[in-house]
Amino acid sequence: MNNHPLFLIYTRDFIHASTGFSKSYLCRISRGKTPLTRSFIERICYKLNRSEEDLFSPEEPPVEVKSSS
Repeated sequence: MNNHPLFLIYTRDFIHASTGFSKSYLCRISRGKTPLTRSFIERICYKLNRSEEDLFSPEEPPVEVKSSS
């Protein structure tokens, strides 16, 4: 099973320490079991101080999470 390209640049341990996302959540993201969300992408880009284009491929659009309020 292929990992998401982000995890070829950074290890899950590094992203966990930098962003606070749980390692299990990062594992699900890396293997494609959980879709990317806009909030995940923005938090990763902000915490790692990298642009979205550098870290995420354009053919994988994020899933928009809608609030149920």
